[in-house]
Amino acid sequence: MVDHIIKENKVDNDTAQSLRDLKVLEAIEEDSSISQRDLSNRLGVALGITNSLIKTLVRKGHIKIKGKNNRTLSYHLTHLGVLHKSKLAMQWTLNTVGEYRRLRALIAERLGTLAADGIKRIAIYGANEIAEIAAVVAPEAGIEVIGVTDNDAEQEWVAGQKLCEFDDLLSKSLDALLICKNEPLVKEDPLFNSLDIPVYEIFDTN
Repeated sequence: MVDHIIKENKVDNDTAQSLRDLKVLEAIEEDSSISQRDLSNRLGVALGITNSLIKTLVRKGHIKIKGKNNRTLSYHLTHLGVLHKSKLAMQWTLNTVGEYRRLRALIAERLGTLAADGIKRIAIYGANEIAEIAAVVAPEAGIEVIGVTDNDAEQEWVAGQKLCEFDDLLSKSLDALLICKNEPLVKEDPLFNSLDIPVYEIFDTN
């Protein structure tokens, strides 16, 4: 199930193109003298792709180029480009909000199922967006989040809770451990297979 959701979250070609166009237009609006190499780094694509993106935006009348050589080149949004950027930004915002709502509904359904099975007190393993949503939604399902932990986390807080040591959480009275990592849980992992409490994944992979 986790792999299925991750694949569904990958943007299609049209959406990816729209996002690249939006990033290019935003970057040019911020700095008209930005180089194509800097744009490539910002987009995370090859220089040739950036050059093609700019040529397409020029052809469509969204940007215009001023200057005669690489040292004097500058890029400027046209009126049509400003309107197009606003449209793309609105579309991307709506898509993002829609995806958040869909993911929140899936997580709420999963937590509701656990609550119906008698799970009332959990610890969350994972420090990411999925864990953030789960920590917020859990009380709505009647589940108390005792703490959050993640051995690989770079951040210190999730949904207003400071991350705890894994062993410290296990010493508390828990009904279950909920895995909110983005990759499927490896059942043979010694970190989990010897626990005295049930271990669940946020998305059922069976």
